[in-house]
Amino acid sequence: MTEIVTIQMLKPGLALATLNRPERRNALCIDLLDRLCEHVEHLAADKTNRVLILRGAGPIFCSGLDLSEASNPELIQRSAGCVARALQLMRQTRLVTIAAAHGGAYAGGAGLMASCDFAIGSTDLKVGFPEAQRGLLPALICSVLSPKIKEGDLRELFLVGNTIDAARSQQIGLLQRVVERNDLLEEAIEIALGVLAGGPKTIEATKALLNQAYVANDSVSTKRMLEVHLGARHSPEAQEGLAAFVEKRRPDWTAIE
Repeated sequence: MTEIVTIQMLKPGLALATLNRPERRNALCIDLLDRLCEHVEHLAADKTNRVLILRGAGPIFCSGLDLSEASNPELIQRSAGCVARALQLMRQTRLVTIAAAHGGAYAGGAGLMASCDFAIGSTDLKVGFPEAQRGLLPALICSVLSPKIKEGDLRELFLVGNTIDAARSQQIGLLQRVVERNDLLEEAIEIALGVLAGGPKTIEATKALLNQAYVANDSVSTKRMLEVHLGARHSPEAQEGLAAFVEKRRPDWTAIE
């Protein structure tokens, strides 16, 4: 059976994690999120590992939440919890994390990219947050993006929901670097080598320091945003938005009182 998340050691201390669900555009299902978290925790437990590069297999980095799974009432709580855990782990792990994103990063996929310490995008990368079109709130992603992006830009991303390109993503702070697609992994490795050149304990302490300096305030904490996210998941608009997505039609908001 094909591994849904693969791990490759590129050199001592440097691991490459690949979201390996290309047939579903690396949609964030429970199994993928669980496996990703297990791998990150396992790598972090070995003190010789210091940097993790995250990428996606196939045509895009990640399409976001698996909406066919998210529309199942029995899986709502678990799905949301897995997303929250993954976003928080990528930010708080002692490993320095580098996202190497190509093609597309949408909704939770863009949140996963932004939760990394560095985000590099290919010139063909498109980023979008279409949650409002599904009747959902981007609450979990908000706790990741709010320390990185200016309020006005974040409001435009969430309220308008237009897809932006790599250049615009870099301009507002979602990406640190933009390179040609064929150079994406090489660029990520170059950053990783720079990190590895630093003192291991010093780099780890510096990441912890930065996490404290840019910690989300109580109103946008992960715990609070999980509560908001779950509340929206049970709303009539979420039910209509998810049903419309699965049925490949436009949502009918007028039918909801």
